[in-house]
Amino acid sequence: MNRSTQIIICISLFSLWLSVQCSVAGQKTDIPHESAPTDPAPTDPAPTDQLKPKKITCLYIIREDYNGLILSYPSQLFFDSVKNEIYITDSGNNRILIYTYDFYPLLCIDKSNGIESPIGLAVDPEGYIFVSQSSGSKQKRARISILSPSLRWKKDIFFEGFENSDGFSPKNIAISKVGRFYVTGNSFHGVVVLNKDGTFSHLLSPVDRLGKGEEQKATICDVEIDRSGRIYLLSEDMGRIYVYDDKENFLFKFGQKGGGSGKLSRPRGITLDNRNKRIYVIDYMRHTANAYSEDGRFLFDLGGKGWGKGWFQYPSDIATDDSGDVLVADTFNNRVQVLKLEEFPSVAVAEKVKPEDIIAKELVKETKPEAPAGEELAEQMAAQYYILTANMNLREKSAASSRIIRLMKKGEEFEILGQDKHNELTSWYLIKTGSGRTGWLCGIYRGKVMFEKKK
Repeated sequence: MNRSTQIIICISLFSLWLSVQCSVAGQKTDIPHESAPTDPAPTDPAPTDQLKPKKITCLYIIREDYNGLILSYPSQLFFDSVKNEIYITDSGNNRILIYTYDFYPLLCIDKSNGIESPIGLAVDPEGYIFVSQSSGSKQKRARISILSPSLRWKKDIFFEGFENSDGFSPKNIAISKVGRFYVTGNSFHGVVVLNKDGTFSHLLSPVDRLGKGEEQKATICDVEIDRSGRIYLLSEDMGRIYVYDDKENFLFKFGQKGGGSGKLSRPRGITLDNRNKRIYVIDYMRHTANAYSEDGRFLFDLGGKGWGKGWFQYPSDIATDDSGDVLVADTFNNRVQVLKLEEFPSVAVAEKVKPEDIIAKELVKETKPEAPAGEELAEQMAAQYYILTANMNLREKSAASSRIIRLMKKGEEFEILGQDKHNELTSWYLIKTGSGRTGWLCGIYRGKVMFEKKK
């Protein structure tokens, strides 16, 4: 080895050492998580084979109801996984709108149903709707109103049994497996826990400190409960999420107050993505949503301030559906955006995917739909032409997440070319419109037929 080669090697080794030292010195430190000695929160979770977003696409924008009335400051979202329906609190119009899983406007809940000033809501597995309401002109006390599955008013739950209960203004509601209600309040420390019959049980109040400040009870603005019964409390003031098990034993906390990427400035809403095992938190002031792993590790953020698709203006809530698509209450843009996150696996996950698996999956996608079967369908096919009895979205494929080709109006004629039966109550139809365009529409939704024979 000559002298010049030795000098080059020495310089390379010194440069490598220097870059390592600079990267260590430049690492950022988190605000200390001061908490009770029993806090078992992992400080640096080990990396996992999480799927990362490759592309974020705006699938759909919800702007209006069935009659064309535009949304006004939508503030809260709820996805009912039992009926696959989307609930939107349309604050500016003092009502709640219900949409089907493919974003078709279905129903409106307003004063005629006993709902005067809705804020948040939850739906139990039996279909009962629980709406938190602030004081109004007719009812001076804040309350939770209960509606039956047929939207009939059942009763109101008023708050009592704890300090300042008369002034408690409910915001968001989560219902546990045993039927307990966890209710957040406006600038209220902790959450109010109610028994199944609506009577007061107790308060659940995490104690924390911001930076090096004094310990205090954290105000909680949103609450969610996952399928295992874990309880997630979101604090806007602390910029943090507190996690409890189904027995209300504290597990860990995560999140960091701040205005930069990966931090929380004024978080307003939280949702649990059971399909992708993620936690999303919407940040009102940063106009973004942060994504976390189940153990509280920050993964990525999305959004930013703007008016176009994928951009937000002071968003106030977030939800996910059973497909893993993300819904954002884009409040000051007066709309709800539905976002799809296209993903690619890490190297470790990609190596497990066999080429033949991909080919098999593509073949399944290209398989032609089932032909209609049964005497009734045979009779319908003989008629050839049908008329829509409701406005429907014509889609590229037989899936709610598929691209919308056009909006078909009630009364339009079409031919049925094929059928794709999803389950006993829902069927998609491959149709040909009067103009010659082909596509898919959900002709039978939850047992309701959306078309009839042309007479």
